This record gives sequence, C-alpha cells and structure tokens, in this order.
Amino acid sequence: MNKKVLAFLSYVCFLTSVAQISPDDMIIQMGRGLNIGNVLSAPIEGAWSPAIEQQYFIDVATAGFTNVRIPIDFYGVHTTGDTTGYSTNNGTSGSYTGSSADYVVDPLYLNRLEEIIGWGLSEGLVITLDFHGGTLKTDFIYTFDNGKSQYTGPTSAKRAADNEKFRAIWSQIADRFKNYSHNLLFEVINEPYFHMGEADMNTLNIDILAIIRGSGGNNGTRNIILTGGGDTSHNAPLQISPSIISGDNYLIATFHYYQPFDFTSSSADSRDNEDWGNVSDKNALISDFDAVSTWAATNSIPVFVGEFSADNPGGYKYSSGDLREMSGNTTGFADGGPDNASRVEYHRFIAEQSINRGFSFAAWDSGPKSNKTIHMRNDSPLTTNYNIANFSVNSYNPKSTNVSAVVDNSIWIEDVKDALLDTSTSCNSTTQVVINPNFECGYNSNWSKIGGGSATFSDGTGNSRSGNVSAKMVVSSAGSLNSVILKNQPFTSDLTDKVVTIKGYVKINSGTTNIKVRFKSTVNGSTDYYVSDNIPLSSNYPASPFEFQYIIDPLTTSVEFQVLCGAAAKTYYFDDFEFTIEDSSVLAIEDVLLENQVVIYPVPASDMLT
Repeated sequence: MNKKVLAFLSYVCFLTSVAQISPDDMIIQMGRGLNIGNVLSAPIEGAWSPAIEQQYFIDVATAGFTNVRIPIDFYGVHTTGDTTGYSTNNGTSGSYTGSSADYVVDPLYLNRLEEIIGWGLSEGLVITLDFHGGTLKTDFIYTFDNGKSQYTGPTSAKRAADNEKFRAIWSQIADRFKNYSHNLLFEVINEPYFHMGEADMNTLNIDILAIIRGSGGNNGTRNIILTGGGDTSHNAPLQISPSIISGDNYLIATFHYYQPFDFTSSSADSRDNEDWGNVSDKNALISDFDAVSTWAATNSIPVFVGEFSADNPGGYKYSSGDLREMSGNTTGFADGGPDNASRVEYHRFIAEQSINRGFSFAAWDSGPKSNKTIHMRNDSPLTTNYNIANFSVNSYNPKSTNVSAVVDNSIWIEDVKDALLDTSTSCNSTTQVVINPNFECGYNSNWSKIGGGSATFSDGTGNSRSGNVSAKMVVSSAGSLNSVILKNQPFTSDLTDKVVTIKGYVKINSGTTNIKVRFKSTVNGSTDYYVSDNIPLSSNYPASPFEFQYIIDPLTTSVEFQVLCGAAAKTYYFDDFEFTIEDSSVLAIEDVLLENQVVIYPVPASDMLT
C-alpha cells in the first residue's frame, strides 16, 4: 500500500474508533520524528516561531519522518480561572472555594488544535499532544519547587486551585479528542522533573491517567506518554512508580537528552564546548541510554526520546542572517556554537542509539528564529531566511559579523535532517524476506517473541558479533523447543518459483545446546512449517553461519522466518542473519534436496503458534 493511500485512510479514520495499538507496536510505528517547537508552546501562536501551516506536515511526511510531537501550552489566555488570589500558606486548603467549572479552555483554541492535529494525522503521521509551555511552568510546575518564587505550600488553597485547574484542563482535552484514532498520543506533562518530586509526579500521573481512561471513546486504550519526578534527563522515567506501569497496558515512558549542556547549548557565554563525538563522548551517551534500556526491559515499557538537539553552528540565526540574540550573554548575542560536523554527528548518533534500542524519538526543532533549527518553516508565507554560507564572524566580543543578505529558500537543514533519517541499515524494507536481519535498526524492529512466559526478549548489544546491535532471548525455564520463538515479520511479496536461503549466527551464555530454524508458511490457506535439523550452539559465535534453504511451494501466499529456542534455560544471542531469495530454476532440484535437509514435520495442535 503506498504512502498516499495510507495518508488517505488515516485522514478518513482519525475521527473514528479503530483497533487499539500496543505500546510496543506504537513505538515501532512512531519511529523517527520531530518536535514542532516554539509554536503552540508560545503564549500566542506565532509569537516565537511562525504559525503552523498544513504544508509543514506534508514536508515532514515527504522527508520520511513518521511522528510529530506538538508542544502545547494550555495556560495563559487559553484557559479561564485566575488562581493567584488564593493563599499560598499551608493549612489553608479549606478556604479554596473554586471548582473545575472555573477553568475553561477556550473552545476556539481547541478548534485550532483540532485543525493542526488533523493535518498531521491526514499525512499518516503519529501525533503527540504534549502539555508544555512557559506559562505551564510558571503557573503550575514551579508551584511545587520551594526554590522558586511561585512555590505554594502543599496544603495551601492555591495548591488546591492549581491542582484542580491542571486536571480540569486535561478533562477537556480528553473529552475533545476521545474519538480520534490511536495515532494521536497524549503526553501528561513536559519536563516536570526539575521541579516536581517523585511523589507529586506519581500522584499527577495516577490522576491524569484516571481522567483520560474514564473519558470514553478511544481514550481507554490510547497510548499515553509519561515520565517521573525528582530527577533529570535519562533518570526521570526510572522514578515512575512500578504500580503505575503494571496497572495500565497502554503506557510509554519518555526522557529528553541534551547532555553535555556545554556542547548542546554552547552559544551561551558560559558554555563553550563546541566539538563532540570522541569515544568518551559517545560512551557517556551509550551508558545513559543503556540505563534507560535496562530499566525499560525490566518494567516492560517502551521508550520515546521526546527531545534532543544541539545549537545551530556558530550561534547562527537563519531568520536574521546574524548571530542569535541572547539577552543572557554579555554582548546580547550568541558567542559561538557547535561546529557543524559535531552538530550533525550528535543528531545522527542519538537517532542511531535510540533506534538500536527500540526507542522512538522526536528531535527538538524550533524553527529559523531559534537556536535549534532543522525545518526552515518556509511553509509560512511570512518566513524569510538567509543562507549561512554568506555569514561570517570577525569577533564575538565585541560583536563584529558579516550579516548574510542572501535569501535561503531551503525546506530543511539538509545534513541534520539526513542524519536523523539515516536508514543505511535498511530498517523497514518490505521487499526483504527477513526485515532488519542484522538487528541494526533496533533489536525489536520487525523482530518479536511469541510463546513462553518463561522468556524475555531484549537488547543484546553487549554481545554483538559485528555492528552495533544484536538481540537477546533469556529463557528462564526449559520447555519444548518451540515453547519460545523469535520471529520476523511475514513476507508476502511474489513467491512464485522461489528458493530462500537463510544464514545467521547464534551463541549462548554457557555450555552447549541446540536450536532449530523454520519457515512458517501459508499454503493454499493452511499453515505449514518447514523445519531445519538441529543447529548446535556454544558460548561463542561460530566461525561460519548456519545455513538453511527452503523451496517455496507454488501456492504459498506468505512466509515467516522463526528461530525455535525454548528447549534449554539459556541466554541466546542472535546477530548477522542474512538471506537470499532467487528463482528455483537456477538450482538443480536434486542438489537443492540434498543440501536442504528440510524435514516437513506433521504439525500437532500444540505446535500451532501464531
């Protein structure tokens, strides 16, 4: 099915009830994406970055991105109900006289959000509605931080008012979008963890989940993105209460990554690390991502990297052709920024490390007026940008620059866009009989476990044979060989007169055991299995791969590659599968049968795993 058809179907169904999507499947569907930053998170749309036009989503989908996170501020002029008159002192909550009816989100604002979200869904994108913004911070998040002037006592009347306002807003969001397709996701709150403690965030998550789930429509099974409190960056999701995760089947954890800040925000006076990408830099990032990956596997929750980015090269601002204005700097302008090669590699490496671990992502992009630009936002007729190649700096302090006056009509900062979309490892090619055969697109991209509650499937990167990624299956209790199965996706392209050869490498943590591989085929409407002989394993990858060949029945409509590994309680590592599919006419049938050693077993009911 081509992209235009998918987009049309998404547009037709975004206001309809459709089957729910598991969080793991949603993460795969989300894949690689962007934030549309500084637009609806501004006090007024257009104040910080051009107002969104439909063309933006067309640009994003055409480029190959598959999700857009939309940061939205519902505070300020968008919702009624001033809470500043209530006491901030502890012990005054009884004097709170308001109700949820005081806090009404502007219906015209909700109409505008519906229009924008509809544009994104109509392009076949997964859309995240993220509760975000500057006034969200000052009017709500900061009230939990006793280091901020906005702090309110936990038992104060104002805390009661602010809590009710936040929940009333979510009640209206949930009601307005409850019948939208499951390709719309809700994110409870943006970056609360700098100011809200673990207990407060657990309470907030519990309450908002109850509001959304209780609102009806598709919200009962909509995927919801949440994080924890009391810590920062990659440690934030680790603070989510396990009871919250185990109590809801449609949750996705999120974290943001801007480390090291001296590099990602190096256009500020106080931050002057302008190159990144050596072994130490990358190992620090790998360690942080591994910590999240380990936690996610333990808690059976998928992960969305909701933001990451680095400043524009040299502190450049595309909309002015000059340095970005920075009131916090001594000169009032940026005093540098990442070198371009480091900036590109930072984006590429985070994208790679996210996909390798089965995370989805949305890079932060706040347009050409900002210090972090990826899409040039010339979808807006009000946008004029200038070419960075015609800009140069004589001195940062005092500021002396050669301002660019050459108009740049580009849609993208191409090198950063290409780095985020680096799919050189053929992640999702549906023309392959085995998709993502070397796991470089993430251990669970197109691979999954079926059968056996006594096994867990996770990232095996520390035991890769080659490249960056491998897959791991931990079988904790021995059973029949097919009680635990690693499977790829069904292949349904033209199978007439074809022969498939599969090769691969598998090892175990200790000792020896055997596995088998097989093809599950649909032949004339029935399921058949074509199974290899025993494949012996040891604690090292073999010098040569196993090899298994399968002659496809002329009436076959689909085949699915599977590995049977349930017979022994071991840890199995898989890497570097490869395949060929060719016309059977190129092989002498006698030789094929001799080399194949294919055994067609009767299939008892107990083996009919799907």
